[in-house]
Amino acid sequence: MEQASSWGRNSKITIIINQLTNFHNSKSKFLLALHSSSQSFGIAIKDTENSEKIIRSEVFNIGRSLSNKLFSCIETMLPRKFWKQIIRISVAKGPGSFTSTRLTISMARTIAQQIDCSLDSMSSFHLMAPRLYKDLNKNQILNSFWIKDLLPRRGIVAGKYQLVKIHKGSNFHEFNEIISPQLTSNEKILNPSIEASNNIEKDIISLINFSQYCHDSNLSSDWRKTLPIYPTSPIDNK
Repeated sequence: MEQASSWGRNSKITIIINQLTNFHNSKSKFLLALHSSSQSFGIAIKDTENSEKIIRSEVFNIGRSLSNKLFSCIETMLPRKFWKQIIRISVAKGPGSFTSTRLTISMARTIAQQIDCSLDSMSSFHLMAPRLYKDLNKNQILNSFWIKDLLPRRGIVAGKYQLVKIHKGSNFHEFNEIISPQLTSNEKILNPSIEASNNIEKDIISLINFSQYCHDSNLSSDWRKTLPIYPTSPIDNK
């Protein structure tokens, strides 16, 4: 009995190891998601050829070292020899850290251009919407709402959103971004509103589910159209 129990435990370990070992293979077609709008760098990978639709994700708390570790973090999750098997990339385009957002978008654009694949993008506020809308009153859930972030000495960055549909097949919560994140000084119009909060672990999953939805819908996204969101200008903020 003890031997059988031991075999059962070992077999489970073997199955887990095999799943990780077989995640990368010559038949895989990958979705890649990148999110660096905060001090953390989130990466998610999904193999569209895997019937179990496993998502591998990791958040790297590397702070301001992104410029030195961006490449190695991606390669840790997906070795470079498999990059040609990426069929779609998605990236968070801000608002967030000026430098890290720019670096990640530049990387995503470069890979998408080189391997000729679609590049999807979403604002970081848009990615928060599926988490934050649940904090609204029940009678407000189907109405539009604002996500806002107070910037010291600069004003309020806010975007406006509304739930459209929950796609159960791809686990994608579709929200309409009525107004993309921008600087505003009129807080009175921001009603109802929810404070922005980063949760890269969850938002990177929302991002790759968005990419899966775009893939399933056969949507094409040109990498040239993906640009970072800068609500406050680094040159002039009058």
